[in-house]
Amino acid sequence: MFYGWWLTAAAFVVLMVSNGAIMYSYSVVAVPLGEAFEASRTTMMLGMTGMTLAGGIASPFLGGLIDRGSLRAMMLLGAGGLVLGYLALSVATASWQIPVIYALLMMLGVNLLGPLTTSTLLARWFTRRRGMALGVAAVGTSVGGFVFPPLVQWLIDTHEWRVALRYLAVGCLVITLPAILMVANRPGDRGLHPDGDSVDPNAGQAAPPPLSSAALLRERNFWLVALAMSLLFGVYTALLSNLVPFALGVGAAPERAAFLISVLALAGIVGKLGFGTIADRVDLRAGLAAAMLLVVLGLTAYLLAESYTTLLLGSVALGLAAGGMLPVWGALLAVLFGAANYGRVMGMMNPVIMPLTLLGPPLAGAVFDATGSYQLAFVGFIAVLLAGLLLLPMIRLQKTPG
Repeated sequence: MFYGWWLTAAAFVVLMVSNGAIMYSYSVVAVPLGEAFEASRTTMMLGMTGMTLAGGIASPFLGGLIDRGSLRAMMLLGAGGLVLGYLALSVATASWQIPVIYALLMMLGVNLLGPLTTSTLLARWFTRRRGMALGVAAVGTSVGGFVFPPLVQWLIDTHEWRVALRYLAVGCLVITLPAILMVANRPGDRGLHPDGDSVDPNAGQAAPPPLSSAALLRERNFWLVALAMSLLFGVYTALLSNLVPFALGVGAAPERAAFLISVLALAGIVGKLGFGTIADRVDLRAGLAAAMLLVVLGLTAYLLAESYTTLLLGSVALGLAAGGMLPVWGALLAVLFGAANYGRVMGMMNPVIMPLTLLGPPLAGAVFDATGSYQLAFVGFIAVLLAGLLLLPMIRLQKTPG
């Protein structure tokens, strides 16, 4: 079997752990932290805000290192950040320490065990089947979201929360380390070609030159894609971070509230495989439009919130949308800018994506603190996503070799 598929499996594992243990489990972990330090709902969301802010600042630098250096070394650094982050949370003594820990340590786990490294890896190893590989690997985020929130909730219910976080840290290291050690930077490192072809399809063609930061900032497509993704990620992160508190507020029991995240993640598996399959065949702008409309559908269901079934339907729609984000975004960046520039492009794009991702979780929490409801925040999210649809036809698709 082509070694690229083994690397797809390795990417699956690290995405499963980083997203499941950090992003999907944030609202589960935030509850005992908030109770322990008597923090407000807005304060509880600052960990996600600090992590996003630090990641946005660091990602251009990290992206450049990824394009020039060892992906394996960068992933090992990410695993260290994740593990040390949970160990540090387990000994925290004040609420102000939580955003600091997420900004300095969890940020490394999210970025260096996330799409910045895994999508760069697969963009190098695949050309014709790039969308499929990105989609299969991205399923790991959904599996992590399905497995980790109830697992973390069980650990917290079974053990004192500080002990639970230490168990979680050790488990994350045990799972990610073997996968990271499999990583090889490029097919040429093993005497192979992309997709397992016997001949490099780009042989004889000049490789796309490295893009400078200034050149990227002059690219119209760069800004259009970044703005569209900022809307998607900002709304999605706000919903994911506030979902358990929101569900508790409309009457769901704690275990049923946590299960909504698992349903969201399970639906994401279908979304990732579906979007990944079509990413190699259709206009990628239509894929982004579909993801935006699915988030709007999920928000509408949450606004109705007439029953737990309505909440489940909203999570399914949101999960399908989340499934489309990573494979479509990854395939679009490779098509527009080339695999050789992948890490730099994604790294430079993250600061543009950051503001809405940064503001979304605490904004939703602040709306709740001020009004006692998330409804106003959800209506605003729907409005910005519908406006974002207008950006997509302006993206000019032009294939770049490799």
